[in-house]
Order: sequence, then structure tokens, then C-alpha cells
Amino acid sequence: MERQQLDSTSFVVRSKTLKLIFLGTITFLVWSAQAEAPDKPFVMPTAEFAEPQVLTSKQVDRQTFHSNSFVPAQLIIPSIDVDTSIEAVGKDEAGRMDTPSDVNQVGWYQYGAKAGATGNVVLSGHLDDLNGPAIFANLDQLPIGELVTLQRKDQVATYEVVSVKQYRLDQVPLASIFAATQSKRIQLITCAGPYDENLGYRDRIVVTAHLIET
Repeated sequence: MERQQLDSTSFVVRSKTLKLIFLGTITFLVWSAQAEAPDKPFVMPTAEFAEPQVLTSKQVDRQTFHSNSFVPAQLIIPSIDVDTSIEAVGKDEAGRMDTPSDVNQVGWYQYGAKAGATGNVVLSGHLDDLNGPAIFANLDQLPIGELVTLQRKDQVATYEVVSVKQYRLDQVPLASIFAATQSKRIQLITCAGPYDENLGYRDRIVVTAHLIET
């Protein structure tokens, strides 16, 4: 008889405890919902963008940046008087990057990154031809910090030069130049060094520049 009374008392205590826990939980949830509810509805702020500017070689400055990635049509490098059109190129029969058909234009490797995009934007240009200097004759004279601009109509991507290096042909870091990367950069390539009638130029100039972003 005493055992039954003990069990009954225990049941009543547990029931009261559960009710208190339940009521406490409901009270907490209601309080949390009121605390988290904003006083006013949230309104997403709108951003204003200036109209993009089409540049000439005299107008390039650090206030002009890229919009979206695009196929580049024009290359501008003020310090070496480069303001030229870009030709999309692929691979030659040997599987190497092809060269532009016009020595006064540059070739953009169409299997690489687009202007303004993540990856390597690879451009090549001739050093010279039988008639004299070509579009990249002074590429090795680019100063660190110089601006390199790609554009297509009203789309612009501006890069800052971080390195200018000369390599023997068999030591050019092709993997770094053409491989996928999380960086947004441009690679400019031309010939350099002594010339051999059978082998061509001994060296290559490689200029690397990083995209300027805000």
C-alpha cells in the first residue's frame, strides 16, 4: 500500500514538472520570436554605378576598372605606345599557341580566360619582322606598376604590371602562364634575345599583370 502511494506521488510530481517545462519552452519561443522580429521591414539597398568610359591611350588611369568578363578587342599600354586591336588565336599544328597574322596586332589565346575573368588572359605579339619593329618591340621596357587595359566597346578591364621577366625558350614557365588559376591576371609574351635563322629567337619576355579591383 505504501509503495502504491509513493508511485502515485512520483507521477504527480513528474506531471507538474513536465507542465512547467512545456510552459517555459512556449514562453521562451514567444519571447525569441518577438526579440528577433524587426521593427520595420528590411529593404535591400540599391547600388549606383557610373556609366563605363571608352578609353584612349591618353585616358587610361586607376579610376577605370572592369565590369564583367568579355572577349577583348583592344589592348592599350600607354608607356610603350601600344593601342591596337586584338585577334583571337588558337593552337598551331604543333599544339602551341598561334601568333597573330598582323605584326601590328596582338593575339589573344581564346582557350584561356576572358578579360576581367578569373584565370590567365594570355596575349602574344611579335617583336619585329623584316620591315622593322613590331607591336611588342618595347615590351621588355614596361615598368612595374604600369597599367595595361583591355576593352571591348564600353567594357573595360585594367591590370597593373607586377613582373617583367626574360627566359630562355626551354625555360619559359608555360604551366604557370596557361594553367587554370584563382588569380585574375594577364600574361603578355614576345620574343627576345639573339636571333638564329634556323631556331628563331633564343628567349621570351613574359609580363604578368594583376587585375585592379575595387
